[in-house]
Amino acid sequence: ALYDEALPAFDILGKKSFFLGEVGNGAKMKLVVNMIMAVIPRCSMMNAFSEGLTLGERSGLNPTTLLDVLDLGAISNGMFKLKGPTMLQNSYSPAFPLKHQQKDMRLALALGDENVVSMPIAAAANEAFKKARSMGLGDLDSRNFHII
Repeated sequence: ALYDEALPAFDILGKKSFFLGEVGNGAKMKLVVNMIMAVIPRCSMMNAFSEGLTLGERSGLNPTTLLDVLDLGAISNGMFKLKGPTMLQNSYSPAFPLKHQQKDMRLALALGDENVVSMPIAAAANEAFKKARSMGLGDLDSRNFHII
């Protein structure tokens, strides 16, 4: 009932609202989303994107045009739109610090253990984030660690 009462305010504040049931399910949802956002860029998407930008630029292609072409195709996505222009400028200011991402990864892996869910890809990404933190990179942006 409280959710239904607050829904008009939620509609003003965000794109969409969800009733997730029990107290704590919102935190679980955030951990799962953050885990997916950490694993996908770390394991493939941002690696391929970074390599493609470098290959295009070194092959004589205009990297800004490459971003425009990618945005028109099937692989267009928010991460490329957000990170592409800053990567071309070698600007990696933190949007979500690695130390916070690694904390969420640790908590998501614990949630996986609690629910007997095997998460080997997330565990590997977490190890890379731990390595980066041990190198003193915890305050840098978590989504730029395709180089580790």
